[in-house]
Amino acid sequence: MKTQKKFCCIHFCLFLSLLLVGACADMAEKKAHHFQKGLEYANAENYKAAIIEFRNAVKIDPKYADARYHLGLAYLKDIQPGKALGQLERAASLDPNNTDALLKAAEIYFLGENLNKSREKIEKILSVDKKFSDAYALLAKIEGREKNIDAAEKAIRQALKLSPGNSLYHVIHARILSSANRISEAEKEFKKAVELNSEAKYLKELAAFYLTQGKDQKAEEILKSLIEKEPNNLESYVNLAQYYMKKGRHAKAEQSILAAIDKFPDSDKIQALLADFYRRTSSPEKAEKAYKKAISKSDSPEDLKAIMGNFYYETENFDSAEKTIQTVLSDQSQHPMASLVKAKLLIREQNPDEALKILERLVKESPGWSEAYYLKGLAHLNKGEITLSLNAAQQALKYAPGDADARTLLAQNMFLKQDLEGAKNNAAKALQQAPGNLRAGMILAKSFLSLGEIKNAKNLLEKMASLAPENVEILHNKAKAELAENNISKARDELEKILSLDPDFNPALAALSKLLIQEGKTDQAIATVKQQLQKSPNNPHHMLMLADLLNSYGNSPDEALKLAEKAKAIDPENPRAYTMAAKILAGKGEIDAATEKYMELTRKKPDFAEGYMALGTLLEEAGDREGAKKAYSKVLELDSEFAAAANNLAWLMANSPGEDLGEALRLALTAKEIAPDDPYITDTLGWVHYKRGAYKLALTQFSMATEKRPDIPILRYHLALALYADGQTDRAKEELKKCLEMGKKFPEYAAAQKLLKKLS
Repeated sequence: MKTQKKFCCIHFCLFLSLLLVGACADMAEKKAHHFQKGLEYANAENYKAAIIEFRNAVKIDPKYADARYHLGLAYLKDIQPGKALGQLERAASLDPNNTDALLKAAEIYFLGENLNKSREKIEKILSVDKKFSDAYALLAKIEGREKNIDAAEKAIRQALKLSPGNSLYHVIHARILSSANRISEAEKEFKKAVELNSEAKYLKELAAFYLTQGKDQKAEEILKSLIEKEPNNLESYVNLAQYYMKKGRHAKAEQSILAAIDKFPDSDKIQALLADFYRRTSSPEKAEKAYKKAISKSDSPEDLKAIMGNFYYETENFDSAEKTIQTVLSDQSQHPMASLVKAKLLIREQNPDEALKILERLVKESPGWSEAYYLKGLAHLNKGEITLSLNAAQQALKYAPGDADARTLLAQNMFLKQDLEGAKNNAAKALQQAPGNLRAGMILAKSFLSLGEIKNAKNLLEKMASLAPENVEILHNKAKAELAENNISKARDELEKILSLDPDFNPALAALSKLLIQEGKTDQAIATVKQQLQKSPNNPHHMLMLADLLNSYGNSPDEALKLAEKAKAIDPENPRAYTMAAKILAGKGEIDAATEKYMELTRKKPDFAEGYMALGTLLEEAGDREGAKKAYSKVLELDSEFAAAANNLAWLMANSPGEDLGEALRLALTAKEIAPDDPYITDTLGWVHYKRGAYKLALTQFSMATEKRPDIPILRYHLALALYADGQTDRAKEELKKCLEMGKKFPEYAAAQKLLKKLS
């Protein structure tokens, strides 16, 4: 029996082995099939299908080095460098002799400006193959990028020694020589590249070199010769048209493109170039028509649709932009260009968090995409995250130093961080790059004003006003400049002009009423605000301003209270509405009665968040801070995104010893995210940062608050405190003087006087 059992066991093991061998053979056959299909798709330039096949092969065998290598190449062709990098590095780790995988990874790192990582890969390649000329060529580019001209030349000479007939190496050498201002030597190298290989790309390099040297005629002659040499090559026509577009010779550019269309009527590329030409020359209807024609001729129209979606966005046809990119994203949910346009739309819709999710992915997949970094900076700025915004702007400029929008964003962030010289220099540079950039001009003008360079500010603002005579921000800063020189009459004219153009522009109304009060014309100030409120009857900021004036100067607390309550109903998230009502009630001696009224109301309606909010404000005004905190906490239990409650609770916590400042920061950030433009909420966030000792962060928030409402002394006082803590004593003194000149209407007046005396 034992022998029979042993015999049966042997048979079973043999049977199992045969099954396993068969299964392994079957799996090997499957992975080989997927790999072969992937190669076929790649050869046919169907990279999306190739990716699917190579991924199937890798699923069967995760250590299939060749499949990972070709998967990486397919990702590269499909413009997914982030995914390509992972596969190429894995392929190289599985097969250390695959130096091409390492080289491709090094190139991706180089393009992403990660020069150290790129150099590491080159060193690995040369440890395996000291005669890999492409590795030396890339090393030369790395050294050139780092301005190590001698090392760059040594590396490219080694590449040329190994492969003397390589035109690309001569081009790299020429670029290195050009960067060292060895122009005649560079020209010889460009000519040598063309002599060895007269392909269009090398002639184009020579033409580009001549353009940088101002030798336009030589460049044009080369580009024309390309058409004569290769009359059936579409690229030759494209190169000449792009040259004319770059030089602003619009008639010639259009003529070249239309000639190319006659020659290549079925080309989607030349139709797309025509669309781009019309877009640049402000002919939107012609551009739209050309885009549609290009799409109709394309075998894979998704990219062109995404570009057309971006065109719609730029021409402010936002509905068409949304519809167009949605057709792309429904098929390709992560299409790069369509995703970028989606992020733009989200930023415009005040949804920076969703935009950032898209942009984080885009910069990870395409590390050198400057526009994605710029938009990332814009989204962070909208959230009040100034340091993150500044970092993103710097990244954008790293990849595109000539991007005026990114330079302007950098200047704006520097201004908010009170780096006024940095803001001034970058705004001036942005204006040089794009003379019509009003945003850069505005930052430069405000930097001049803050630095006391009033004459420069006025000259610049006059020029800007001639270009945009109805821009209220320009006019508002013109008024500030006149006030800085005590030209009251001119300042008043500017402020009145603003309000005639934009009745809702509250900072101008605040400045105008302040001027009248300083002149002792309180009745006129009240009448002016009332008149403006008639023009803009649902403006809660005007209501609160009038309520304050009526309560302080008009001896009309009842009317003031009605206005505060109306403002609260229109804008329940505004903390100022509640504090104004509480202040008026306190002045009337009715705070206890009002508190009892709201307590009774909240007992009857326990889910009435606004009731608890009003109760908290009244308790805070009455000095019952603990009761106020409980009321605000109850509001947040009912509505976690009630900005006014989060703001007020954060403020109380920041001003109470032993409180959790981390929780106060969370609350302040919540309020800021919901109401990013409210200066009081911005000030609260700055105050929490200040109490936590994060003075630079505080400085940024106080700058933003003061920028919105320069007429409120407490905001300027807080800015002065942060400037002093940051070591900017002279600037702190200036802000203290400004806030003290506004009168004794804020509780910290004595403290501001004391600090100014200390600094003086």
